[in-house]
Amino acid sequence: MVKIKRLANAEDIVCGIDTLITQEELKQRRQDYKTLSDKNMRTKYSGDIYRPVILHWNDKDFEIQVNYCSNSFCKNHTLPQFKYNVGKSSRYSLSGKNEERVLKCTQDPTNPNGVPTFGCFTKTFSNWALATEIERLIRINSVIPLEPEYIFHKEGCTNIDSYFDNPKSFYKRGLHSSKAQKVQCKTCKKYTNILPDKSRTTSYNQKRNDILIKFAKHLVNHVPVSRTCDILGIGRSTYYEKLEWLYRCCLEFLETRESKQLVSKSFPRIWLNTDMMAYYLNNVRKKGQKKLPSELREKQIQTQVVITTDLDTRYVFRADPAYDCYINFDQIRSDTELFKDDHLPMELRKNAKFTRYSNYPMEPTLNDTQTGEEYYRELREVVQRKKYVDGLHVNHTYTAIAQMFLIKQIIKTDKWRIVSDDDMVLKSAIKKVFSDEIKQGKLHYFVNNFDKFLSREDAYKEFIESNRYLRDWAEDNGLEKLSLYNIAIEYMKRQLSTHKFYERKVAPDGTPYVVHKSNKIEHPIAMADRGNRYIDVITDTSNLSDEHLARLIVKANDNSVNAFLQEIRRSVSVLERPLVTSRGDGKSYIYSNFNPKYAQMALTILRTYYNFCKPFKKGKANETPAQRLGIANKVYSWEDIIYKR
Repeated sequence: MVKIKRLANAEDIVCGIDTLITQEELKQRRQDYKTLSDKNMRTKYSGDIYRPVILHWNDKDFEIQVNYCSNSFCKNHTLPQFKYNVGKSSRYSLSGKNEERVLKCTQDPTNPNGVPTFGCFTKTFSNWALATEIERLIRINSVIPLEPEYIFHKEGCTNIDSYFDNPKSFYKRGLHSSKAQKVQCKTCKKYTNILPDKSRTTSYNQKRNDILIKFAKHLVNHVPVSRTCDILGIGRSTYYEKLEWLYRCCLEFLETRESKQLVSKSFPRIWLNTDMMAYYLNNVRKKGQKKLPSELREKQIQTQVVITTDLDTRYVFRADPAYDCYINFDQIRSDTELFKDDHLPMELRKNAKFTRYSNYPMEPTLNDTQTGEEYYRELREVVQRKKYVDGLHVNHTYTAIAQMFLIKQIIKTDKWRIVSDDDMVLKSAIKKVFSDEIKQGKLHYFVNNFDKFLSREDAYKEFIESNRYLRDWAEDNGLEKLSLYNIAIEYMKRQLSTHKFYERKVAPDGTPYVVHKSNKIEHPIAMADRGNRYIDVITDTSNLSDEHLARLIVKANDNSVNAFLQEIRRSVSVLERPLVTSRGDGKSYIYSNFNPKYAQMALTILRTYYNFCKPFKKGKANETPAQRLGIANKVYSWEDIIYKR
């Protein structure tokens, strides 16, 4: 029997987090909080930023510790903090302000003539906050069986048996209008409705079940909320109830059609496209909250969405807004009071991913360097923020790392190929999550660059000129019979005989080593809409042949993720680009949604429809991304998703 399910909420435990913080340490923190200044306390506990956090999920334990060197060419790459026996030096030193600190690789005093470190600077993170972000992404994509608490008997009834344990002590009294089984106690005559399973009803506790298919089509066809309400004859509250219900249907569908399929499937290699999309959230006050004359709040707040797709099939693995809808300031205040976060390094704070609100303002202690004026200014900002829409923005680097971590767990492959644009957030996330694969040579990372300020007309000219040049080169070299793609590979192979992305060096003791060389190469095939583009490889390619690397570079593109980004803009009205005002002197965000929780739901619904229901033609085949990936054998429909066919 398949039970009816509900969306997981903040109270549900979908995975466990062990911070390895002992009660003795908490007791010591409370003592230090009273006697030390905030600066001295941060200094005292700085060494704990290398302590891992254990994440318990799917009967597995994962060690979360990302504070190490991310430069795959450096000898310190992936190595933990270590104190040398010579002097007081350690493998890493900390520099920068509390909110923007970095690890710096120091020279190894025990081997001064060996391979040197490169003095790398690596951004630091809170392992605890990263674990909570991974937990959030798991939770918002989880459904939990609905387990109501039944009371089968009246007070004082001599029969204490449950219907499930002893059904013979109950009468069956037919079905409720919701298709729930009605049972009656033979002793006290109390009636109880038993929740039906999904095989009996797919519309339990739902009104206007007749509009579900139309509602789903409106949602993914750019119909605004108000227009959908007018056409279907429903109110705004009903609209969002249907949106949440459809979201749950999609999660249940993905649970069987995606998660279970990917667990049993392995890939010889996988090409990932990853990118971020910015949309604007309308910053509205809660009902009954008035704006003060001195209160200045941004009307629109930029929100980032991290998206990862498969390059070959266009399958969208995840699309996650960097926004936590379930966090509140009461919880942050409780965490600050318990763990003394306001006097700890940012890397030890549970809520470090919220950056501006990583801790709740606490009244300065006797030895605190914070003034009373600074405290009241921070407190006033928090009080003002409470008046607006629930939830807080997450530092999107944490969201990107968490998303990559989850994708790494669901995909089975020995060869990873990743393409992104030149974004420090994405590069940092990929280097952290796939550090072992990079070190073992199982992953190669390609950065795709192009001129973002090039007009469409100039881009198309570069596209035509690039193709003409490649054809002329092929004719001069007797390769005119090859396809343009194979011509590009031959051209790139000859370019790579002299063009390298690395440099070989020798240490004073004679040990050879390789360093990265920032040396972008022009891709032989330009884009019709973006013109010439340049590829940089930021992983070690010294063991690859020129032909192998040429094939990888020619294949590297971001078409897959861009196709889904365009689909979002065209399909979901609340995530469309801003409209230009009639005067042409500003931008209007009139369709932006008020709650990013619904943006998450809309994106997941669109992702499900895009992957399983929307075929596209490539060559002679007209298949959905899920069919091309090999986890589906047909084109699904809304009826399959909604009615659990």
